[in-house]
Amino acid sequence: MSTPYGSLWESYWKELPAGFGEAFWDASPEVGAARHLRLFGPHFDRALPLVDLGCGNGTQTPFLARHYARVVGVDISASAVAQARVENPAPNVEYDVLDVLDTAGVDALRERIGPANVYMRAVIHQLSPTDRLLCARNLARLAGPGGCVFDQELVRESYEVFERLLAESPDPLPRLTRLAGHFQVGLKTTAAGAEHLDRIFAEAGYEVLATDRLELPTSERFADGSVLRMPAQYVIARPAA
Repeated sequence: MSTPYGSLWESYWKELPAGFGEAFWDASPEVGAARHLRLFGPHFDRALPLVDLGCGNGTQTPFLARHYARVVGVDISASAVAQARVENPAPNVEYDVLDVLDTAGVDALRERIGPANVYMRAVIHQLSPTDRLLCARNLARLAGPGGCVFDQELVRESYEVFERLLAESPDPLPRLTRLAGHFQVGLKTTAAGAEHLDRIFAEAGYEVLATDRLELPTSERFADGSVLRMPAQYVIARPAA
């Protein structure tokens, strides 16, 4: 783990109980990757591999492997990758540890699999502004000529929702409480959230093909059974030639 984010995420995944739905963002593929595929499918070259970056325990990865011949799920946490290999294997899926801010590691993956499409959910918003730009540029190194990137991220409004729910919700919210305790989301004033995600990719030298608001469903449920859905933005972008 070449950056401080690695130890933070490793401790989170190492302490997290195994099984679907324990992670806060662990929504089923039907409301995650399947919904996103309708957006990015027309832009992704299906002849290229697909990298599920920040795959966590791999909940979305096997679904993606039904549509792309080779899928590589990568995460900064070795514990997350180990869980993905056990819980979400598929014949055309491989999992590996990768810090997207480690340019040498990114280049090594690109050398191994060639140009690729990149699918990503909720990674950039966790990074500092400087690291967000480095992340986007390293994604361009993965994509290379012909590859394309889909990214969905929480926005600043999401952190306002965190703060309100933690302060006011009468219902137990165990997954959000665990997330807040580990990362301090909603527990202190923060400017977190990847507002204007399209600008990040444009500054990193991409052509932005599509962008819009799209809620990110979570595994957290209220007492009435309804699902907590977070404000978010998505971008589909292609590195400039």
